[in-house]
Amino acid sequence: MKNYLEAVLHQDVDIHPFTDTRKLPLAYRNRFLLSNVVISGQIALLVKPIEHETLSVLKKQHGQLELYTGLRCILALKDISNYAREIMVKEGIPFVWEGHQVYLPFLGMLLDTDKSRKVHQCEKISFLTQRLLLTALYQSWEEVTVTKAAGMLGVTKTAVSNSFNELEAINFPYLSAKNRARKLTMEKDKQMAWEKMKDSLRNPIIATYALKERPASNMLTAGLTALAEYSLLSEPSCPTFAVSKKAISSLKITKSMLAAAEDIPACILQEIGYQIDFGVGMAIDPLSLVLSLSDEEKEEPRISMAVDEMLERYVW
Repeated sequence: MKNYLEAVLHQDVDIHPFTDTRKLPLAYRNRFLLSNVVISGQIALLVKPIEHETLSVLKKQHGQLELYTGLRCILALKDISNYAREIMVKEGIPFVWEGHQVYLPFLGMLLDTDKSRKVHQCEKISFLTQRLLLTALYQSWEEVTVTKAAGMLGVTKTAVSNSFNELEAINFPYLSAKNRARKLTMEKDKQMAWEKMKDSLRNPIIATYALKERPASNMLTAGLTALAEYSLLSEPSCPTFAVSKKAISSLKITKSMLAAAEDIPACILQEIGYQIDFGVGMAIDPLSLVLSLSDEEKEEPRISMAVDEMLERYVW
């Protein structure tokens, strides 16, 4: 695997055993061969199933392993169907299909060994890049460099540099390069900028939990609960909240805390891939809220009107 990755990525790749197995349930320790992998300065978990697993099981296990470890997880697969490959690319699940393809959306990479290692445009960007773009839109960034963006977001320059790489991969129109210095300048018309970028953005929700009882900790509202804060929409009877991956870990959600399918939950928790300080009340930012709504919800006239009201008042 190391040799294959280095040959395809044209860079050194460090792979060593994952030792912090105390974070994992016993079933997961015995089901996978786990390794830490360092690519372009970023640490991820390389997950190789010991036995063949179905796509639905792999998707669920991938999300749970990210939850347990706090690391981005890359599935290491020997053989997958074209259907499974297309679904994982569509849903942004990183994988290495040894001898065939490497898909690392958090690094802006989709490389195909069978096509002369041509780098294709990524359909969806990583959560950090999405947070960067939405922050840039809200704050109307002008000629913001990697160094300045890192300071504004509170992340490393390497992380922002990787995000700029992703933007280059999707030919993002507001990223310029002059004398090797890359700068991000957003269009002053925020609505037009949103229309140009929204197809490259993804649903920020990683997982959803229906709980019997509402946690005591303070949380941002999300979904229709947040939309009700931003507009005249009536607040739903079952509130929805957004929590980060770190917050989910601290809540220590167990199966006994989940509401049964036939019961009305006390609240819904949405684990989200990033958080943006928007500065209006205790709700997630408006554009991430729009991205999190289902197609069915957005087609409802009262919800559609509330979304338009929110965007006109708080974003455009």
